[in-house]
Amino acid sequence: MSTYIITAPRVLTGCGATHAPGAVVVDESKIAWVGPASDLPGDWQGGGVERIDPPEATVLPGLIDAHVHLAFGGAIYPLAAVQATTQLDVAATIRAELAELVAAGVTTVRDLGAPRYTDIDTLTRLHNRPRVLTATIPLTVAGGHCHGLGGAVDTLTGIRDLVAANAARGADWIKIMGSGGFTTGAASSPYEPQFTDIQVRAAVDAAHDHGLPVAVHAHGTAAIRQAVAAGVDSIEHCTWMTVDGFDLDHGVVREIADRGIHVCPTINHLARSAAGRLPWPVRRDHLRVMLDAGVQLIPGSDAGIPHTPPRRYPHSLPIYLDLGLSPAAVIDLATRHAAEALRIGHLTGTLAAGLSADLIAVPGDPTRDLNLLTRPILTMAAGHMHYADATPEAEEDTST
Repeated sequence: MSTYIITAPRVLTGCGATHAPGAVVVDESKIAWVGPASDLPGDWQGGGVERIDPPEATVLPGLIDAHVHLAFGGAIYPLAAVQATTQLDVAATIRAELAELVAAGVTTVRDLGAPRYTDIDTLTRLHNRPRVLTATIPLTVAGGHCHGLGGAVDTLTGIRDLVAANAARGADWIKIMGSGGFTTGAASSPYEPQFTDIQVRAAVDAAHDHGLPVAVHAHGTAAIRQAVAAGVDSIEHCTWMTVDGFDLDHGVVREIADRGIHVCPTINHLARSAAGRLPWPVRRDHLRVMLDAGVQLIPGSDAGIPHTPPRRYPHSLPIYLDLGLSPAAVIDLATRHAAEALRIGHLTGTLAAGLSADLIAVPGDPTRDLNLLTRPILTMAAGHMHYADATPEAEEDTST
């Protein structure tokens, strides 16, 4: 790493200021200065400084994807695929996913479930990469959602022991599979809770005793109610499903808002075309109700599941416009707000002196056209510079 001066027609700091034109000074891994280009201190204009001046560009904080599975690799049956591979294979998948992320302008992710601590073991060997917040092995039940990752527990002692083991291995979050899911099989129902109320409360209390926040996978309304009552910190998916439809509980929505529980709805780039069990018009209307009630959303793509490669996360962000948000508000959700929700706002999410040098440059003004986020010119992750691949990527085939 070295010292850079990045100037651009627009610098969106995420702190309420837009400098036009603006400049960002990066010294090693940190932002040293940000402000109007005309105010650039003379100390930074000497030799030994690399200047970068992307024309007609906007510089803004790096994007944050709050829900990924780096170990899954997009396999049609990800859990079976993970179980059938070696740790070296999983590690190679994680490395490839990280490379995709940084090329797409994503500088921070929260990885919500991986097998056998492969995520931690792989990340400790990599330095030139996006920031990864890990949940290591998620808690589930025997035969339950993602049981193949090694986290099946059925007693209070087992729950507390796995939370403690994850904390000892360096987990940043604790993940609970509150309901079943759609990728495990018939034995796992997304409409019903997997744990008892007492078990979920025990897991949350144990995590908080270790100073760790809790994310709960919850599709079914009953599991959402259970998670809220237990005092979780974020709810993943939050689709309000029942066996025969949906049950959007307005009282629980208000409680989610009042408690400051964040909801990561895991909207991917294909959400608008979703039909079947979770059609987009229904999903969109539920999310509007939650937003109107004051629920705080954080964007996440569930990258790693089938047809959801990490590089497509920026393509999912324009879909939030369907909720009545402005492009600037969506950018804020995917940067500053996501960082604060993930408890790393003191490290990243905005462009300010002393914070990590996590930023991207895109052509044009994304506050006018959010699709520009899908075309990063450059990405910087903790001071490491990554330039866009000059070869246009092939469109993802979603026909299978």
